[in-house]
Amino acid sequence: MASVFSRRRFLAAFPLASRLWSAPKLTVERVEFMPVTVPMKKGTTVSENYGPYLDIRLRDFDKHPHYLLKLYAAGGIVALGETGREVPETGVKANADFLKGKDLRQLDFSSPSLGLPDARTADGFEIAIYDAMGKALGVPVHTLLGGAFQKKVAVSYWTGQRTEADLIEVGRRAVEGGFRNLKFKARVGDPIDKQLAAVARACPQLSFIVDFNSSYDLAAFLPVAKRLEGFPVTIEDPVAKRLEYFETLRQRTSIPYALTPSGPAQMFEAIRRQACDVFNLGGNMRTFVRLGYAAELAGIPAWHGSGVEMGIRDMSFVHAAAATRSCTVPSDTLCYLREHDLLTAPFRPRDGFIDVPELPGLGVELDEDAVKRFRADR
Repeated sequence: MASVFSRRRFLAAFPLASRLWSAPKLTVERVEFMPVTVPMKKGTTVSENYGPYLDIRLRDFDKHPHYLLKLYAAGGIVALGETGREVPETGVKANADFLKGKDLRQLDFSSPSLGLPDARTADGFEIAIYDAMGKALGVPVHTLLGGAFQKKVAVSYWTGQRTEADLIEVGRRAVEGGFRNLKFKARVGDPIDKQLAAVARACPQLSFIVDFNSSYDLAAFLPVAKRLEGFPVTIEDPVAKRLEYFETLRQRTSIPYALTPSGPAQMFEAIRRQACDVFNLGGNMRTFVRLGYAAELAGIPAWHGSGVEMGIRDMSFVHAAAATRSCTVPSDTLCYLREHDLLTAPFRPRDGFIDVPELPGLGVELDEDAVKRFRADR
């Protein structure tokens, strides 16, 4: 007797899988890749001459290229991907060479890297691979990730370290754009209580997330946290990511705390110890959805973090967030703050949300003229 787990029974139970397996081979003909560098819009990141506490990384992160990927597959499919910044070209080339001639259906989807030789750039290739499969099946990427739980995804307005006057102006800009949440950076020594009080008075419509990038030690941050109680604020990674520190903060103060876990093991331990109120999650699309499901079971909301990407990568975040029920906190999809998102249809949040595309694949197209303008190797 045939096993109940036979391919025939499986495909009968899951029509989408049946369509994928019965379709012609999704053979990769070639993968093109190109480095692009798109500056942030003037005045979006930090206040000029901020002072001695400025995190200098905020001044130049947009000078590091991302790699855009164009994956050509059988049947005339052209799929898009985007790596993170500061990845090695050798890794991009290794993965591009590996995929040539491969049937995408035969990749190792149980592996975080899909079995690609360079794990550091595999998440960018995952985007292109899912775009190709979605186009082949005629379904959006979020369907391949389990289906959309939300038709629009909440996003934040964002800025770096700011003077009090500049932060008020940024807050007003966020309100004018319909945003409900403003995230901004701070470090040890910043007059955060005065800054937050000023922008909260000027923009009472906003809630806030302040990211300290683990710059404080626990003893120094406790009095700062006390001064922030009463504001509509969530504090992200104020101290080193040791769960006993987060436990102490939650016990001694009333502010919600967000943790960017170092990996699944720390996330699960944080859930067990009730060490945080919110998760900032990342990883490739499949990993994000899996971690988001764990957060959902624990009753902890999450948002999708980012490195301030461009349009292709940000749209992959939108699809992953849509397929994740726990992703209800405004996410870091911020390409609208760059001079161009490299898409033909601009990435424009409306009232603090991005509509989830229903077109096949990612649902976006590259603006080839913009790509030529911002190529880093031209």
